[in-house]
Amino acid sequence: MNPLVRTALILFSFILTVFTFIFLMMLLSSDVLSAMILVLTRLTEQTSSRLAGLLLAILVIVVSLTSLVYAIMSGRLRRTRVRSNEIGEIDIGVDAIESIALNSAKTAQCGIKTAKARVAPFKGDKIIIHLTAVLYSDVEVPVMMVKVQERIKKDIERYTGISVGQVLVKVSRVEPVAARVER
Repeated sequence: MNPLVRTALILFSFILTVFTFIFLMMLLSSDVLSAMILVLTRLTEQTSSRLAGLLLAILVIVVSLTSLVYAIMSGRLRRTRVRSNEIGEIDIGVDAIESIALNSAKTAQCGIKTAKARVAPFKGDKIIIHLTAVLYSDVEVPVMMVKVQERIKKDIERYTGISVGQVLVKVSRVEPVAARVER
């Protein structure tokens, strides 16, 4: 996370905590409420205090909008990986990386019935793959899932050139293999 954005979020959280604490105290005690009304009335009578309050309000609004925009922009749409070469740029989207991970998992022939993959940033320029799988019951889970991890890591690095930091596999369910009846 960007240090400027982190500082803004810390500042915003602190200001929001102070305002919430004061509001809670005003709700619990009528003396605090009347004292706050008196303080606010006196502050609005002084020009310098009014200006300081206005600047504080603008700062809170700017930090709020910055954190909102950052939260929206740091979503899945912005998590693409751009590779540059002498001809131009190659933009590899998250959906493409997830598709490669799913294809690798299913073609590893490890008894995966269905799977879902998610990509997230990892340390440095690496990514982390979260794979949630439903397996058939005739699978040696630890051995086969290591094979799936290695296959996903190798395929993503080979096809995209993006380094994979970790491949986390979660087996959510094991389903029985349907018996075939021949006639």
